[in-house]
Amino acid sequence: MRPPTPVRFSKNPMDMYPKGTKALAALMKRLSDTDDVRLLVMIWAMHTLQGKRAAIARNYIRFPREAYNAQIGSLYFAPKWEMETLVTLTLNTPKYVFPAHVRDPIDTEEFSHFAHLLNLVKKVEDDESRQHVNLDTIMREFHKLGHRQFPWQTGWDNIASVYRHIFIYGDGPCAKHFEDTYGLSVSDFVGCAFALYVQMGLSPFNPALEAVPFAVADGAIAKTLAMVSQDLYRARAESRALYAKFRNSLGPIPLAYHPSYLRMKPIIRYTGAKNHYIAPFPELVLMRATVGLYYDLIGASTSVMNHARTRFEVYAREVIKAYCPEFDPEPAIKYKHKNSDAETPDVLLKRAGQVVSVFECKATKLSFQAQYGDDPAEDATDQYKQIANAVFQLWRFFSHVRRGIINVPLAEEVNAVVLTMEPWTQTSKELRKKMIEEAEKIAVVKEPEMTEADKRTPLFVSINELEYVLGHSDGDQMLATFKTATEDRYAGWGAREVRRDLGNMPEKVKRYPFTPGAFLPWWDHAETRARDRLAVAKETAEEE
Repeated sequence: MRPPTPVRFSKNPMDMYPKGTKALAALMKRLSDTDDVRLLVMIWAMHTLQGKRAAIARNYIRFPREAYNAQIGSLYFAPKWEMETLVTLTLNTPKYVFPAHVRDPIDTEEFSHFAHLLNLVKKVEDDESRQHVNLDTIMREFHKLGHRQFPWQTGWDNIASVYRHIFIYGDGPCAKHFEDTYGLSVSDFVGCAFALYVQMGLSPFNPALEAVPFAVADGAIAKTLAMVSQDLYRARAESRALYAKFRNSLGPIPLAYHPSYLRMKPIIRYTGAKNHYIAPFPELVLMRATVGLYYDLIGASTSVMNHARTRFEVYAREVIKAYCPEFDPEPAIKYKHKNSDAETPDVLLKRAGQVVSVFECKATKLSFQAQYGDDPAEDATDQYKQIANAVFQLWRFFSHVRRGIINVPLAEEVNAVVLTMEPWTQTSKELRKKMIEEAEKIAVVKEPEMTEADKRTPLFVSINELEYVLGHSDGDQMLATFKTATEDRYAGWGAREVRRDLGNMPEKVKRYPFTPGAFLPWWDHAETRARDRLAVAKETAEEE
């Protein structure tokens, strides 16, 4: 295997960040002076301290009582997205060998020292915000902040995320492409990743996983580890290369939006007496094995990607029906128009025989540029054109129904929904406006007979938001949410927030209707074992 590209040791650590402030210089100096493994253990401990295994953290860090299981809103709460930024900067900061008397390492077992580091991160972000955020760019900033924070708040270690991504990317041609590429099945990969997720949550010091409590193919564990872990030295080199790649395409990137290497390789291997592994954020192992399956399909044939898109459409119909049986979600209808093949939107949602909503589904994932570019519609033009084309396809449907080209019974009010795998336009009224303007341009060329009445206000809804609305609504409330979301006063709002604002929330949220066990034979057994192991570990930590 070719050795990794060496980390460049410039004389000035600020070379990476030419517009850096004194706070950034101080932060990088402390990171440079402190051992990487100790820093990673400290962040693992702080992350654990605020989670379901908080009692385990006391073995690795001293902390005030108020920090125990601190939640958002507490002065002692450390946002996960800021801790992830701290890991990224740790990997990207060169190490310098200075005499002991000029080094100033932090005490990685002391909460106050961690707080000092995180406060420096906040100070750097504040300094940079003053440089690039103003009245003209503030709404774009909300869009980027949302992509940074919201996924951490919804999480990846939940049944919905696992089932949804396995349903879409772990079946048929997608599963075959994965197995042909990596030499193991999707089921074995996710199973081993699940076992690693559990193991990495119990301790920051983990030997290589040797077995899992269910049957997997020979070599599956080693192959999974190779996909989700990296040696510390290589991780540092590859993280810096990742940063350089996006900086070359986007220009200077504020610290808050630096690309996170942990999204590619969430487990870091380091060498002590033995090889050991640490995952500062164990749930990112599950993210890599679910959300990350999409990126394993990059380079696959068109037929493979089309299969994933079809599975997303099927999933959308099935999840609506499972949550709200009163609806009849039907697939697209194919028909002829001007001697060419045409079809309706992907989901025709019927109630009492009439269409009440239509959904055009887009399974494309957000690129880094689409999330964190200063002008996402320009920085990720091809991707956003797909969303604009979805708006046009919805409008074309209403135009064709009005003109009698296709006969579909419409209710008095019909919602037009662009349903996406990820939140393409969250919190951004400006981005939504651009997508509609682009759809207008497409309509002028492809459907000049289209009228303004056909151009119904589109809703941009991610599948995560749809599941939230379905879980907190009956049929009438869901349709009311969609209708309300088209009002001008809710421009830029997400469907989740609109549903909350409408009020009349149920006392009990509907249970997610599917189980990953339908696709992963080991799921039910492993879930029970994992729950038991965590309970034992928690009791042991409390006794100690």
